[in-house]
Order: sequence, then C-alpha cells, then structure tokens
Amino acid sequence: MVVITVYMVRGLQLLLGSSKRAIIERAEEMGHEDDEIPLTEAQQSQHNSQSSETNSFATQITFLPSSNSFHNSTSNLIVPERAQDPSEIRGTGGPPVGDFTEQDQVRMGNVRQAPLPSTRSQRWAAFGSSNFDTITYAVLFLFVGLPIYYSTGYAMPAQLTFNILAYFAALALPARWRQFLHPVLVSSAITVLAIWILGLVRGDGLDEVLASYKTNTKYLQLWKGEKGLAAPGAGDIFGSILDASIVALALPMFQHRKELKQHFFAIVIPNVVISVVSLFGYPALCYAIGISSQRSLAFAARSLTLALAIPAVSNINGDLNTVAALCIMSGILGVLIGPHILEWLRIPEGNKHQSQLSRR
Repeated sequence: MVVITVYMVRGLQLLLGSSKRAIIERAEEMGHEDDEIPLTEAQQSQHNSQSSETNSFATQITFLPSSNSFHNSTSNLIVPERAQDPSEIRGTGGPPVGDFTEQDQVRMGNVRQAPLPSTRSQRWAAFGSSNFDTITYAVLFLFVGLPIYYSTGYAMPAQLTFNILAYFAALALPARWRQFLHPVLVSSAITVLAIWILGLVRGDGLDEVLASYKTNTKYLQLWKGEKGLAAPGAGDIFGSILDASIVALALPMFQHRKELKQHFFAIVIPNVVISVVSLFGYPALCYAIGISSQRSLAFAARSLTLALAIPAVSNINGDLNTVAALCIMSGILGVLIGPHILEWLRIPEGNKHQSQLSRR
C-alpha cells in the first residue's frame, strides 16, 4: 500500500507538473523575511555606502580647479607646524598605532576573556529552569499521586504523572537510539511495568491496574451530569486531550494552505483512492482470514491518525482498542522505516514530504 501511494503521488506530480520543491512554501505572505541575521545584506549595504562615498569623492576631485589656479590661490597660506610624532608621546602611552606586527596580532588573538564561573545559586536556577516540567510532575507524582493512590485507591493522579515522566525519559534518549527505540513504545513499556509494580504493592493484578488506567468515562458524560460513572483514569484524560488535537490539526493545515492548493490533485486523488480501498478492502480481507467482525472494522481506519481514527471507527461500531494499536504502530513504523522505503524507491528528496502528507 505504501508503494502504491508513493508512486501514485509521484506520477500525479510528474503528470500535473507540480513537483514538490525542496523548500516548502508557507501560507503567510511574509515576503523574503527569514530568521537568519542578514550579515550578507549588511556587508553589501556597507560596501554600497563605501562605493557611493568613493564615487562622490572622485566626483569632487574631478571638479577641482586646475593646478595653476590652485597654486595661485594657496600661495599666501602659512605652512602649518609639523605634528608631533605619536610614537614619541610619553606618559599616557600615546594614541593607538594602526600598523601592528604579525607577532602582536598573534599575541592579541590568543588572549581570551574567560567568563566568570557561575555561582551555586545560578547553577541551580539554570537546572530548575531547564527541567521545570520534569520537576513539577515528579513532585506531583511523589507528594500527590502516590498518597492518593495508596490511601483511597484512585490511581489516576499517580498513573498520569508517571506516564508523562516516562515520556520525558524516552525523549532524553540519544537521537541515534530513538531511531529504533521510539519514545511512544519506550514510554508505554515503562508505564505498564511501573503501574503494574505499584499495583502489586496494593495487591492488585495487571488486569485491575489496566482497568483503572482507562475506565471509558468521557468528559462529555461528566459535563452532562450522568450518574453512576466510574472515575476517569489516566487513559481517559489523554483521550480527552486527543479530541482537542483534532481541532488543533486545522492550524498547520491553515499555515500550509497555499501549498495544499498548489498540490490539490496530487494530495486529494491518492487520499480518496486509498480511503476507498481501506474502507472496503481491509475489513473484508481481515474477516476472511478469521479476525472478528469488530476488529476487522477497526482496520478500515488504519491509515488515519489516532485523533481521527477513534471517532471514525466508533461510528461503524468497530473495536476502539484495536484501532488505537493499529494507528500507533502504523505511525511508529512510518517514522522508523518510511524514509528508508522512500530512499529504496528512489523518490527525490524534495518530494518525500509530499508522499508522506498524501499517506495521511
């Protein structure tokens, strides 16, 4: 499916003449502004100003009177006294001399002003500022989540804060490790292991711990005042934030609206074709090989992001747990092996982003 999508997008680009350029055109009408310091322009402006001064000076010299008239007009002037040699001035060291020797230049180039060492309070302030989020969630986990969990049995504060700390730890891995150890997989494994250990301390098994992590209580149900609902777990909190990300998706689409208009057909046609194939092909194929009907319906939204896949599968009565796992694994595999597949297919560098955008 990836190969079909990539070559379909590439073929439409070549057919419509809308090949993706290396630099993405943004929607904002910002002209030629950029975030870099215009050193070249500054040097060019200085060069232009110096050139203009030189030209004006040359013009003035051109219109000076002739040598005879100049000699006649200056014959009555008094010759000024000779200026004192700056090298002979004593007491103050004399004015700076412009012609340094090579040895002086080397000696001055080696002189560096070392910054003053930071004080202990400055080091602690820098550490706290750079790790403010981690410290905040660690304090909430130790002094809020754990006491509530072991005193009342409500696990959401402890599980939520620890899950976030696990994700921060996964992001702290070196970049070359993250090519294989995706932060979502690492943080999920750490979280499951940790909440299982915390549950064993209270005498709860893994099934009970996972049931408390996600109780399927929606925030809309709480706002409507429905009775008899279980207290929301950490998974329900993350699900509520996920709903907000659907609306947030409109922001990058608006920022790239000019690019989307320019490559409209190269994006829409593959999306429509792949959507139709996924909607009618995946469920039938999965059901034919023995997968249950609800889980087979979850494969219809495999290529969507999780924020859009959950409501789509919910509308067709599919299994939400299956589609969550499918979307997450598809996204992770796309990040890990997607660039290598595009290189293997010999897709030009400027068109890789367009192919990935069409797959979404």
